Parts: sequence; C-alpha cells; structure tokens
Amino acid sequence: MKKLFTFIVILVSAQYLLFAADSYYFQRAEEAYEKKDLDLCLKYCQEGVKENEKDGKCWAVIAEIYSKRAYARYGQALQAAEKALKTLPKKDTYWRAFVYNIQGNVFYKIEDLPSAKQAYLEAVKLMPDNTSFLYELADVCNDLKHYDEAITYYKRILEISPRTVYVYGTLAYAYYRSGNSEEAERYCNLTDALADGENNMVHQLRSKMAFDEGNLALACREAVTAMFGKNEWCEEADTLIKTCPDLLMAAVRNEVMKAPTSESSNAMAAFCSYKLNRFMETLYYLHKKLEQTEEPQNVYPELATLYEFVDGTEDTERYYALVLKNDTSALAWEQYAGSLYHKADFAKAEWTYRRALEKAPTNGMHYYWIARCRYQQEDYTAALQALDTAQVLVDDNEQLSVLLIRAEIYRSMEQEDKVKPIVEQVLRSRKPDDHRYQYFYADALAGNTDALVSKIDSVQKNNPENLIALASAFALMKDKEHVLDVLKRHYESGFWSTIALRNSKRYAFLRGDADFEALLTQVESNRAAQLEKLRVRLGNKEKQQAIAELPFTQQGGVCRVQCAINGLPLFFVFDTGAADVSISSVEANFMLKNGYLTNADFMGKQNYVTATGEIHEGTIINLREVRVGDVVLRDIKASVIKNQSAPLLLGQTCFRRFGTVEVDNNAQVIRLFMQ
Repeated sequence: MKKLFTFIVILVSAQYLLFAADSYYFQRAEEAYEKKDLDLCLKYCQEGVKENEKDGKCWAVIAEIYSKRAYARYGQALQAAEKALKTLPKKDTYWRAFVYNIQGNVFYKIEDLPSAKQAYLEAVKLMPDNTSFLYELADVCNDLKHYDEAITYYKRILEISPRTVYVYGTLAYAYYRSGNSEEAERYCNLTDALADGENNMVHQLRSKMAFDEGNLALACREAVTAMFGKNEWCEEADTLIKTCPDLLMAAVRNEVMKAPTSESSNAMAAFCSYKLNRFMETLYYLHKKLEQTEEPQNVYPELATLYEFVDGTEDTERYYALVLKNDTSALAWEQYAGSLYHKADFAKAEWTYRRALEKAPTNGMHYYWIARCRYQQEDYTAALQALDTAQVLVDDNEQLSVLLIRAEIYRSMEQEDKVKPIVEQVLRSRKPDDHRYQYFYADALAGNTDALVSKIDSVQKNNPENLIALASAFALMKDKEHVLDVLKRHYESGFWSTIALRNSKRYAFLRGDADFEALLTQVESNRAAQLEKLRVRLGNKEKQQAIAELPFTQQGGVCRVQCAINGLPLFFVFDTGAADVSISSVEANFMLKNGYLTNADFMGKQNYVTATGEIHEGTIINLREVRVGDVVLRDIKASVIKNQSAPLLLGQTCFRRFGTVEVDNNAQVIRLFMQ
C-alpha cells in the first residue's frame, strides 16, 4: 500500500511539473515577443491554447496583445484574461497580477474607470511592491476624483522608489485637486529640487494655482514655460487666451529670448501666436524657424498658408511654388488649389483641384471644390454634375457641405422648390450639441435670422475663426447690417483677409456699397502696414530653398549663363565682382533698332571703373525685364560700354535682388535664393 501511495505521489508530481513547465508554444511566443513580432507571438499563443486550453500563460499573452491599441480587440482581451485567471495556478502571483493589470488597462481604455480601479487593486494585492501597478491604480483614482486614495498610493511608490520625480509632480496635482494648495506647493518645490526646475508638469500646475489666485502674469509665464519645455500646447493656455491674450503673448516672446536661435523655440512661438490669431507674429517666428531648420521643405507649407491668411498673394505663390517643387502629392495640390480659390482665381483653382484628383481620384471633396469653382464662374450645370460625384464619394461628415452648396446653387438658379427639401433635410439632422458652422448656411437658406443673431456673441467668444462663416451666412440673406457687424468682429479678432469677400458671389450685393468698401479698405491699409513692419523686422533675410537654378558653361575660365533682356535671349558672363549689369554698344544698338529698348530706357551718363583701374564714361539704361532662370526681375540698371568687343556682364545690380547666390561647380548650376 505504501508503495502504491508513493507511485501516485510521483505520478501527480510529474503531471504537475509537466503542466507547470512553459509549453513549446509559449516559449516560441516569448521569442517572437522579444523580437516585437506581435502577430507571430499571437499566432503561437493561439496554437498553444488549441493544444492545451489550460495554458494560462498563453491566454495571458493573448489578452495582453489584444489589449494594445494597435489591435483594440478589447472584448476578446477581457475574455482571454478571464480564461487566464481561471487556468493560472493560484500561487503564480506574478502572472495573475499581470493579467489583472491587463484587465485594468482594457477597462481604462473603454472608460469603465470603476472596473479599471478594481482590477488594478487586485494586481496590487498580489504584488504590493510593484510600482508599475501602483502607478496605474493611483492614476485611475485621480481620474475618479478619489484623491485621498491616489495620494496614499503615490506615497507608497515613494516609499519604494524615493527619488521618482514623476510621482512628486502627480502628488502635487492630487493635493491641488483635493483642495490642499499648501501641500501642492510643497510637492511642487520637491519636484523642482529633483528635476532641476525643468519639470513641465509642475509649471502647468503652478499656472493653474496662479490663475486661481488671480496672478495672471505668473499664470502666463508658467504655462508658457511648460509649453516650451514639452513642445506642445497645454489646456491652461486655452483659458489664458480668453482672459489675458496680451500677457500670454508677452510671455511667449520672453521665452523665445532665452533661446532665440532655437528651431523648436521659434516653432513653438509660431504655434502659440497662431492659436492667439496673431498671424503677423506667426509669420515672423516661422521665418526664424526657417532660418534655423535643416529641413526647410517642412516649413514652406506653413508659410504659404499663413501668407494666405493675410492675403500676402506674392509670398503665398512663392512658397507654394517651393512646396510643389518638393511635394507633388494630392494634399500639396489641394492646398495650393485652396489658395487660388481664396484669391478668386477660380479657373486656375479648378485646374489645380483636378491635378489633386489625378493623385487621389476617390477624394470626393476635390469634386466638391471643383463644383464651387464652377459655381463661382456661374456654370451651374457643371457645378451640379461635380456635386453628384462628390455626394457619392464623400463620407457622412462631408455630406452636409455638399448638400448646402447644392441648395445655394439652386437658389442662384431661382429653383426654390429644390432648395426647401434640402434645407429641411439638413436641419432635421442637426443635434442640440452640434455646433458645426455649416448649419449657419442652413439657417440662412431657411431664413432663420433670429437663430443666426443668437449665435454672434458665442461664436466671437468661443470660435472666432467661424465669424467669417457667420458673416457669409448673413450675406446669403443679403442682411447688410449683420454682415458688417460680424465682419468687424472678425477683423477685430486678428484676421486680415479681404480678397475672398471682394470676389465671392455671396457678397455681390455689397459691391460698391460705401460702408462695405470703407471697412475692407481700412483692413487692407492696416494689413499692408503690418506686412511692411514684418519685412522690416525680418530685415528682408529669409533662408529658403533656391527659387531658381541657372545652368552655366565654362569658357576660358569664366562662367557664361543665358538670360533674357526685355525678351531677347543673351549670354552673359557671371561676375559677382561687377557693380552693374553691362552690355556692349553693339548689343545696345541692336536692341534699340529691334524694339527691345526704347529712347525712354536711356537714363544718362555715368563713370565706371574697369578691371584695370581705368575710368570710362558709359551710358546708363533701364532694363525693364531681366529673366534669370524662372525669376523675372523688373527695372534693372545697366551700363552700355563703348568697347564693341566687351563681354556682357551680369553684375551686382542684378544679384543684390537675391539673398544668396550659390555656385555648384559639380552640377554646373548657379542657385539663386530670394531675400
């Protein structure tokens, strides 16, 4: 009997060891996990539970992989976790705690915070000294506003790991939220001491506390320090924008002064000023960012967009040309098309949207904008055809825009019987918490003046960028009084653009109106002055990609390039040491006889010094147009040299129009950079 009992014990022990050992599939899964091949890892674990449904570790790993946002199969993750807990040995505290933590993570992601807290508690019970599990539990308590519990768990982490900076910062937040400002400040100081004063979390908290105390200057300074430290916007700044925008911008400028040549510093300043609708300031910091970046092609789209905001037409064109030189994607063509539409070049905008369409033929919004281009040109039939295609391709969120422009076209065609059902359909879809600006147009088409008037103050306060849409809605109703009121608020909010208003069909009824013209003229005058100030502030120095490349040939040790003078192609010697552009009397006489020069182009006499030091008298002429590569320069002063064999020289009166001239001998091109 004793021998039989011994045999049974040995057999049971062997079975336990067999099941306790890691399975073949789990071992392979571990190897795949270490190589970050999660798909293969998942496959091995699935094979493992097929072979042995009680392989708890394989179930645990399946739960962990499904819980990741890349997979986001949360229901299956929870099912796998339950199976893991049922099959893992009770004594295997590590793996059971691991699974409870996975459950907590899944519940947290699906925003079931009470269940997340309970799961994290189970993990901590099994492994009370695991700081990772304690973090999770403390953070979810914070989110549930169980601040006393959160404080307890954060302090437990500090007992285990006393110099953990993050915990001091989160403790400060927990004390602040619990109403204990004194302890919050103490833990802020402790965090500063450990993090050498560079902890962004603490700066954010101090901004909150300063705001609560009414110290707006300190609140702005701390918020800006936090933003520049972590290089992203913070929620405290949203409150400060509405309360004290000037103080916030002053804090931004002060922060930039600490690192004026830092690309990230100027990039953050540009973003902050953009959020504040300080677009001229944004342009300044974008130019400073451009000077410092090694990847200027990433800044060109931002500059193009910002110049579009302030109707800087030539600059917008210039930067979009640089964008498209580096990027011919559908998005790049779409953005350029939008700028053309904005400045009312509707035919070219349509052509450009079609270029975008070639790259992304299923993008319904390209058809939508083609329809709008056709509508602006009063080709209603073609506009409606484009909308038919758009309506098939756009998603549900974009259907609203397609329906409303269709209704607007029908109204222009005086087909009111088709307008009403569309507007009713749109208004029926509106939910109480849906504040999309497209509904402004639905109210306008329905004649709901009171509904629009009731929104003016709230839009100005909360979404000033939507004021232009509200003004356009009033324009649809030909309501001059409210159009002017809302436009004034729009421009007071920091916006500068007037081109679209001068050319949009919606504002046609105001063309020639004295009040409307006076408002736009005043804005345009102020804008021109601000753009000039910006150029002065920049010192007309912009680092950017070459705007033109000029091929050259070398003959007798000199570079020869081809330019066109008033339309006449000529070869010049490239000479940065020459003061002027100069041509011989032979070329000058030929140009005069053949109409390339006129008597009005001759400006008088001037002495010049030759390379040998001799002084000669020459005739000064004005070259109305000098085409250098793809760039056209206007009104260039040149000298006519009496020596008939003198070479044509391309000198400084031409080159100083550019910021930098670079000679690439390997590629045999001269690169020209605009100022």
